[in-house]
Amino acid sequence: MKYEKQVEQVLLSTGNVNKPYVIRDLVFVTKRISADIFAPDFDLNKALTEVGYQLKEKAFAYGATAVINCHFEYERVPGKEGPSFEIFAYGTVVQFTQTTIGG
Repeated sequence: MKYEKQVEQVLLSTGNVNKPYVIRDLVFVTKRISADIFAPDFDLNKALTEVGYQLKEKAFAYGATAVINCHFEYERVPGKEGPSFEIFAYGTVVQFTQTTIGG
């Protein structure tokens, strides 16, 4: 439970942030869901939340505080068992740095 709370504190942003930081690395995650994203009972937000959590886990493993400039791409793939939904996500892992003003 403590691990999950710490992972949830990692910031995700689809843009840059107005804080000083050091770039640590790039991270990538993928997920395939066997579902039709256009079905009325499919929750796309839940699927993207799971992918976002995976990005946060990778950043947390670095001891980093954020993943910025995140990009999420998806593709609907037909299949014999029915359609699936593939998500590819990536971002820049950063560590926020402390600054002192005036001395």
